Amino acid sequence: MAQFEAVVPPFGTTGTARKKRRIFTARSIPLYLMILPAMVLTIMFQYIPIPGRLIAFMDFRTTGFQGWVGFEHFRFLFNTAYFWNAFRNTWRFIFLGYLFVFPAPIIFALLLNEIKFKPFKKAVQTLTVLPHFINWVVVSTIFMGILSPRFGYVNDLIRALGGQPVFFLSLPDLFPWLLTFLRIWKGVGYSAIIYLAALSGVDAELYESAVIDGAGRIRQTLAVTLPALAPTILVLFVLSFSDVFAGLFEPVLMLKNPMINATAEILDTYIYEVGLERRRYGLGAAAGLFKAAISMSLLLTVNWVSKRFSSERRGIF
Repeated sequence: MAQFEAVVPPFGTTGTARKKRRIFTARSIPLYLMILPAMVLTIMFQYIPIPGRLIAFMDFRTTGFQGWVGFEHFRFLFNTAYFWNAFRNTWRFIFLGYLFVFPAPIIFALLLNEIKFKPFKKAVQTLTVLPHFINWVVVSTIFMGILSPRFGYVNDLIRALGGQPVFFLSLPDLFPWLLTFLRIWKGVGYSAIIYLAALSGVDAELYESAVIDGAGRIRQTLAVTLPALAPTILVLFVLSFSDVFAGLFEPVLMLKNPMINATAEILDTYIYEVGLERRRYGLGAAAGLFKAAISMSLLLTVNWVSKRFSSERRGIF
């Protein structure tokens, strides 16, 4: 007992055995500096504008605050057929996104991971990542030119085969599929990077064991590769619901026209047109608050589901 007391200092005393943990060290300061810009941008564009949500309950015009109107803007929105049409179109794009856009980089990463010739693999990855860095304005202009009924390459081919030119961007039923294709083309290479990084950490011995057991490439993918990717897929899937409406505004705004408004109008473009172009700020803020509430509800729901069905019974947060 005497030996124990000589080694361990009494509670509340200082000594070499108990060192105070330092928050700022030569090693941690560079890490804090790396995360500082993200924190500043988050505070500036996410937290500071929060009081502006109150405009949804105000009569706010270009001349300033006119008075409180309560839930009047929400009642107007919920009784407007054009708003609900935009709401339905938004969910159509979201459904197509999770059906095709979300799994596309996973499939692409699996296929790219099977390429053993590294120069070809790097060339394919570079070419597929480049579209991500092209602005949607440029992408929309390029594809509108390609699909043009007068000068577009696609219609030149149709005419060469004896057909009549088609104005693709005037077909309401075609537009959701066309936009889904563009989203895949633009984002599949860049989004696959994180899955390729996860695949690089898979133990090669697992594949060797699978080969010894007689597993083919498909069986190896199902038994080894996909389980290794499952945590990454789950995290990205849950986090995608933090802003489930993201990624639609720019391409829809650039490509839509009055002939396809029936299927092209979405919540973000509705908010832009009502809140900014028509200067009905309260109505636009109400629609934005409604959209944010749906995103938050979906995120919490999906996180709860991931806790229930994941093997570790843990969510993302």
